[in-house]
Amino acid sequence: MEKERIEELERKISSLEEDVAKLKSLVYKTNSPRPAVHAPPKQRQETTKRPAQTAAKSSQAIEEPVDWEKVLFQTWLPRIFIFVFIIGVLWGFKAASDYGLMNEKAKVVLGFVLSIGFAVTGHFQIKKSRLVLGQVLVGGAIPILMLTTFAMHSLYHLAGPTLAFMLNATWITLGIAATVFYRSQALGIISAVGGVLVPFLIESNSPNALVFIGYETFLYIAFLYVAVKQKYSILYVLSAVLLNLTLLIYYSFVGDNDVKGLLGMAILIQHLCLLSSFFLSKSVLQIYAFTLLSSLAVTYGWLLAVFDDGTTTLVLLALVIIYVLGAYAVRSSKEKFEFFITYLIVAVAFFIHQLVDLREGVILYVIQGLAVYYIAMTYKNLLHQLFSYTIYILSATYILVTPIEQVLSLPTLNWLVVLASILVFIWISIQKTEKDEHDTFKIGGSIVFSILSLIFATEVTVAGTTDLSANTQTLIMTAVWLVLSIAAFIIGSLKMFKTATYVGVGILFLTLFKLVLYDLPFIPMAIRALLFIVLGAIGLIISRLFYKKK
Repeated sequence: MEKERIEELERKISSLEEDVAKLKSLVYKTNSPRPAVHAPPKQRQETTKRPAQTAAKSSQAIEEPVDWEKVLFQTWLPRIFIFVFIIGVLWGFKAASDYGLMNEKAKVVLGFVLSIGFAVTGHFQIKKSRLVLGQVLVGGAIPILMLTTFAMHSLYHLAGPTLAFMLNATWITLGIAATVFYRSQALGIISAVGGVLVPFLIESNSPNALVFIGYETFLYIAFLYVAVKQKYSILYVLSAVLLNLTLLIYYSFVGDNDVKGLLGMAILIQHLCLLSSFFLSKSVLQIYAFTLLSSLAVTYGWLLAVFDDGTTTLVLLALVIIYVLGAYAVRSSKEKFEFFITYLIVAVAFFIHQLVDLREGVILYVIQGLAVYYIAMTYKNLLHQLFSYTIYILSATYILVTPIEQVLSLPTLNWLVVLASILVFIWISIQKTEKDEHDTFKIGGSIVFSILSLIFATEVTVAGTTDLSANTQTLIMTAVWLVLSIAAFIIGSLKMFKTATYVGVGILFLTLFKLVLYDLPFIPMAIRALLFIVLGAIGLIISRLFYKKK
């Protein structure tokens, strides 16, 4: 017995020793360094990005306060006082001349030396990271050079017009080069303004329109290229405005028919340059898009001013074709495509206005408004929707306020087009909107259609019964309203438009009110009885049909 106990005890001890050995091995594995576990690439990317994203969010959350001292004293102070300094220099030259301290040649030389000093000083200021001050000084050198050249040519007659023009063209070229080299939009703006003024600073006995307009156009193209290359939005818009303003001033002074063609060509070149810059831009910049839209309207105004009707129509047709091709070319870019469709809409509106008289071609605007609405609803573009509403409402209103004097006439056709367009408008809205909005368009459109149908039927009836007596006119009008009511109810019963049923009942009640409130004094008793019998019978039949549906 005792021997068996000893053997059992030995077994338990050996089992415990094995358990202890296993525990030791586990402890050893836990304390030993673990091999690197490589996370999947995607997980590693997310882990790496998290700190960066957190840092970005924290940097956005903590907004740095505006350093007003830097804004006022380092940014705006030199920009303002460079002009004060230039004015002071001009007055100083004038005072030195008045007191005989300096002759004309000395003033010209001093002007060039001063401008070179400005440019050199500005360059070294930029080198020392005083960017705004340096750019202002370099920029100030350009107008000083131009004013000195102007004085040398116009005031002191030390240089002829050719030399003065070449010198000013050189200063503008230096300004463009400095704009690119120092990457300063302010330099570009100063150079653009100065470059535009150059021809006005040159006196010539035989001014050449081709040279003037060609120079201004070439200058615009140069600054447009710089603005696009350096992404200077202010310079982009300003250069376009300056060209139009300069040509307008020139045209108002010259007013010669011989220069009209040149002016028109310059404006078309500008518009095509804007179109090309927007088309070729990799990203859609809103400033490019809206500048081009404004240019299209301005270009049409110039075309009307400088070209005859035939040429204007051909140019507009060419622009329409260009925008159609442009829309097709950028169809893969949703935003660019939508903008090109906008330009096409505006160009087509101008083309229609140019092609036909408003009274005769107003239905084309109604159709265009519908087409634009379809495009807007297809691409969910708010701007196009606003265009469609504007075109459609203005053209439809013009038609609706035009009286119908004869049954078979153009106003009657226009009215029919508007009524048909409302049905198309409802159909487009139902096709392009969510189901929960369908009833809104159906009910609202049906009410508008019914009211306009009554007005149209009334106007046509009045126009067709002008030679009849008042009693006969009243009877015919009531009969027409009853026919409209029955037609609406029939359409509603065929489930084409369920709301048409209620519209028919509404017209029926309107007819009843018309009989009671207006027609009774003008209708003999026998006819009055007949009308009430017919009206009552129609109401009962409709009520019976509703009961049958229930």
